[in-house]
Amino acid sequence: MLIIIKMKEFECKGCGTFICLPKDKIKNPFCPECRGVMLPVENSANQADLKKFKCSECDEIFFMKKDKLPYKCPFCNYTFSVSPGLKQEERL
Repeated sequence: MLIIIKMKEFECKGCGTFICLPKDKIKNPFCPECRGVMLPVENSANQADLKKFKCSECDEIFFMKKDKLPYKCPFCNYTFSVSPGLKQEERL
């Protein structure tokens, strides 16, 4: 069963990274790649092309294209593990 979630879409003004947030989120995100300013866009992303991420520090959920991995949480300064095989993440 496919569940459709209403999303807000954002693109980084600096590097062009694209993320989606559930519509009920009111916080303005930072770019998970370069920490730049994210601007709202109307791209209508195909949800099948998105992967869900959840920050283990602040519990916020966000979506990125399947071929991308976040470096930082768009809301807090949590650093995601760049080596998926590692069991422990780091906070910079």
